Amino acid sequence: MWDGQDELRWSMEQLADEALERAGVDLEARGFLVGLPEDDQDLPVVIEPSRRAFDVQGLDGLMTEARSLFDDLPDPEEDDEFTASDHYDAARLEGCRRQVVTDALTTSSRLANRTMRVGLSVVVGQYRVFPVLAVRRDALETLPRLDREQVGGLPLEESFPEAILTDVLRAASRELDRVVPSTLVGVDAGAILRSAADSFVDSVVARTGQDFAHGLRDALDAVSAETYEGRASLGSIVLAARDHEHVIEDVRFEHETALTAPSLFRKMLEMSGRGLRLLTDGRSAHGLGALSSSYDPSAQDCFVIDVVGNGAWELSHNGKALLRMDHGKPSVPTEAMDPDTFADTVQRVFGKNGDADTLWSMAQACAGQQHGTMLVVHPNAGAEGARLLPQAFTIEPTQLGERAFSTLTKIDGAALVDPRGTCHAVGVILDGAATGTGDGSRGARYNSAIRYLAGEGKGSMVIIVSEDGRIDLLPTLMRRVRREAIQVRVDQFIEAVQDEEDYEKIARLERACEKVEFYLTPEQCDVVNEAREAVAERRWAEERVRLQVVPVQPHPAMDESYFIDPD
Repeated sequence: MWDGQDELRWSMEQLADEALERAGVDLEARGFLVGLPEDDQDLPVVIEPSRRAFDVQGLDGLMTEARSLFDDLPDPEEDDEFTASDHYDAARLEGCRRQVVTDALTTSSRLANRTMRVGLSVVVGQYRVFPVLAVRRDALETLPRLDREQVGGLPLEESFPEAILTDVLRAASRELDRVVPSTLVGVDAGAILRSAADSFVDSVVARTGQDFAHGLRDALDAVSAETYEGRASLGSIVLAARDHEHVIEDVRFEHETALTAPSLFRKMLEMSGRGLRLLTDGRSAHGLGALSSSYDPSAQDCFVIDVVGNGAWELSHNGKALLRMDHGKPSVPTEAMDPDTFADTVQRVFGKNGDADTLWSMAQACAGQQHGTMLVVHPNAGAEGARLLPQAFTIEPTQLGERAFSTLTKIDGAALVDPRGTCHAVGVILDGAATGTGDGSRGARYNSAIRYLAGEGKGSMVIIVSEDGRIDLLPTLMRRVRREAIQVRVDQFIEAVQDEEDYEKIARLERACEKVEFYLTPEQCDVVNEAREAVAERRWAEERVRLQVVPVQPHPAMDESYFIDPD
């Protein structure tokens, strides 16, 4: 259709992958450009890339079908200046085009387990071009999402990842709309994430019935970064329409507070707690109250926002977290601690000596603390408590009840228990030399645990609850995998290189090997590196281009325990 269409499509796919990965999800996005003849219907349908992902014959006559669908649309309910405008009709016609293209691609797809997302079309030369992203259906459907797709006839984002896909497609359409389409989507993943977070939060506000309510995401970022008398922001908010029948209003403010005033918003937020939440309609705070137990979640018009301090907040519906923001960085919330992963870590660190059920109960008690705390599980907790004196308060070994445990962990320092859950010390200050393996973006509590595990605490397990509500389990053990699954990835990459497949397919298979680099044996690392060098030589001979890559290397922590089926 034009020179450089392959590079633009590849750039769109890479942008989608990077943005989704930074949001914490892996949908394995695949990008396509679908070109349908605009005027000359004798021209063939063009799909970039041209590999046989779709049955092209199933895409003939789609624009005629879209026009028929548009002609059959009912007249708008309201007859005003907006609905009478050419822009309104053009938007409805474009919606019909995208609908028929989505349906046709889904029907004609040879890709298994894929959901199609189609962006705004742009006329380029003799073709009407649609940017398309195909993502894994099973992965998308397991993510937290809402059901309602429209409010007042306007489309809404059902989940944060889908908002990311929409923004990537919108960016691709902008590039197509240039006088000469570029070969690169001119926006970075960070900008996509911020824009998608805005779009998703705005769509949530729209579900509550608030029209033209924009800026809530900025207001929440600002208030979560505010302090009150030196304390980090903590509080809870109900987002719903005023006088909602399922919102109990215990206190009504005579003068509402705009959410765009961070200091006043922070002061109002301080009053929430003990069963009362700050009430807002998305534009101003107007009282204190709670969400009634009679609320029907299927209505999807009441939401809860928890501000957990230090620039962090979460948006949820019916107990299901939809979006988390940490210092302006949006992500898909993940379960604080997964019981299966926790039990697996206990078994792999302590073997038969670990009581996963008891330790899980203690970890849950830590997670329920409103302040930061740590739980250290040491195989020889008694001796370790004595070693750390006077940096610890040792106690007679005992199984602590929930009340005692919650009380004793209010002070600074960690609780020290053995693998059976018997507590030996509280208020423990961990030691350890700097190793260069910490995380500069995290706080002192997290990094002290890293140093401790690298030193005297080697062979221990640490649960860290940060003041912003984040929960970490250390050591972070890579999941166990099947040996043959790793070999399949290596073999597919080597085969593609030997068959001189196109560079895009090779790059995708190479990325699949990089994702499992931790598990690669020295021999597998050698063959992967040799194949990468062969690709580099081929590319130099054909295009005089050489890309620098870091060789894959065996990981020093990798051993047979990471395989489900060790030989």
